[in-house]
Amino acid sequence: MIGLPALDPDPGRIAYVDTETTGLAGGAGTYVFTASVATPCAAGLRLAQFFLPEPGMEAAFLHVLRDEVEQAEGVATFNGGSFDLPILRTRWVMARMPGEFSHAPHVDLLTLVRALYRHRLENCTLRYVEQRVLGYERDDPLPSALVPDAYFSYLRQGARDFLEAALEHNRLDVISLVHLHSRLLRRLEGADVDMDADDWLALGRHRWRRGARADGWRALRNATAFARGEAAATAGLLLTRRLVRRGSIAGADTLLRWLETHTADDVRLAVARARLLEWRRRDPASALSVVEDAQRRMPEEARELEARRSRLLRKLRGRERVGGRGGGGRPREVRQVQLEAPILDGTA
Repeated sequence: MIGLPALDPDPGRIAYVDTETTGLAGGAGTYVFTASVATPCAAGLRLAQFFLPEPGMEAAFLHVLRDEVEQAEGVATFNGGSFDLPILRTRWVMARMPGEFSHAPHVDLLTLVRALYRHRLENCTLRYVEQRVLGYERDDPLPSALVPDAYFSYLRQGARDFLEAALEHNRLDVISLVHLHSRLLRRLEGADVDMDADDWLALGRHRWRRGARADGWRALRNATAFARGEAAATAGLLLTRRLVRRGSIAGADTLLRWLETHTADDVRLAVARARLLEWRRRDPASALSVVEDAQRRMPEEARELEARRSRLLRKLRGRERVGGRGGGGRPREVRQVQLEAPILDGTA
């Protein structure tokens, strides 16, 4: 049992699992020789570590490991969806065990780290995530690459010092997962006070992809409210697409116009608004004005916008010729939809 400060938010009764194997290739020849399971409880953190003293005892090793995991409501790993759990299931079959290793719901913390922090991290290894996300640097007794050698030395020569360092490495890994999960849950709630536009954009995209549309919408709104930089503009463009799908053309136009006044150097905003005015509002004259204004503000983008400007000019001249022959008509009315909430509210 390990003393553990109160986690905020509390992830619940989750079994955090980390394994060490005889290699990274997987397949029938790769054994799991140790596994740690950490489960938060009232007294702190219950940590159980299981060790395979020899390959012939694999069935017993897997049996007690599964019993420990099955006591929890779910399983959390770091890259376990691609590595730990597939190997454990393979070993379960190879050991001719009945049923399956586990049916517990699983969350892969590496997937969440990539979704929420990729824009801040050079890589997503657990050591690097510990430093950049959790804020501490581990004094690791053994590098990950040498862990399999420690087990082989134990099997061949009975060497225990090297093996103990490998076991400590495994224990430290699983303790990190507990703290990492709590930090990720706080980020998923949008409760980190230092979140900037990039952070809100990453959160909004993730929540939207996972089906939490209301949370995704709120996070994208908060990113847009920063009103500067590429991330705020990207979030605004994502919101305008969704507004158009809802039929709120006027709302989308208002948002794009507001972003243009605050983020004047992002050509994507001008292009998006010109498209909206031309095709959704049937107003090529206003679209042309937006394009020409963008060319003045961003001379380096003028050539890219010239083809659009020329096409809009041709369209307007064609309309003038048709109108001169009495072919004019009433402009098409565009339905306006009231937004459910103020789109420019930057509060969480």
